[in-house]
This record gives sequence, C-alpha cells and structure tokens, in this order.
Amino acid sequence: MPRLSIDITEQQHQQLKISAALTGQSIKDYVLSRAFRAPQESDTLSEEQALLALHEFLEQRLQQVRSGETVSASAADIKARARELRDGGV
Repeated sequence: MPRLSIDITEQQHQQLKISAALTGQSIKDYVLSRAFRAPQESDTLSEEQALLALHEFLEQRLQQVRSGETVSASAADIKARARELRDGGV
C-alpha cells in the first residue's frame, strides 16, 4: 500500500490532533475525510465571484503597501493563516 508523508510543524500536528479528536476520528481518518470530501456549496465560488474577491483583496493590499504597511510574517506563516481563515478560524 502506498504511503504519504508530509512535514508539518508541531503546532500544525497539535491542531490536526485536536480537530481529529473533536470529530472522534484518528488523524489519518480525519485528514483523509477532509482531503476527499465532496465540495460543499459554500466551498465553491463562481469565476466572477472568485475574480471579484481576488480584486478586492489585491486592491486592499496595494493600498497597504502604498501607505508603507508591510508584513513581517514568513510565507509559511501567511499560508498557515490563510488555511486557518479558510477553515473557519479567526
């Protein structure tokens, strides 16, 4: 049977462990159920909605850059935060 291995931080591992426990699943079952779940209506945007959301995000970011606001977070931190927001985190 093929195996899959990924490198994650200790914090990410703990978050997975907690999320899996809250659903009564093993980490393996939790990850597989999330990876192969059917897309929900709320998960999908029309092309127009996606482009509008991207435009709004980029416009806001450009204004921040022009006013001198920058982010000191690493790319990994930004990706982790984006995933957290995508998954309903605050």
